[in-house]
Amino acid sequence: MLMFNPETKRQSAQWKHTNSLPPKKFRVTASAEKMMVAMFWDSEGVILTHWVPKSTIVMGETYEDVLQMKFLPAL
Repeated sequence: MLMFNPETKRQSAQWKHTNSLPPKKFRVTASAEKMMVAMFWDSEGVILTHWVPKSTIVMGETYEDVLQMKFLPAL
C-alpha cells in the first residue's frame, strides 16, 4: 500500500506579483510506505536500532517487550 498526502489547490495557493512567473509545481507521486523505528542511544552513540514490524500497534506492552528482549541485552 502506497501512502501520500497531496496538497489541495487551496493549500498550495500563493500570492504573487502579476509579472512574476508562477511557482514551479512538482508532480505528486506516491511515496514509499511509512516505517517506524525505535532508536536508543547514549552519549557514546546508538545502542540499538529496532525496526517495528509492519502493522504493529505500539502500546506499553510492546515497548516493554522491546526494552526487555532487545535493549537490555544490547547494553
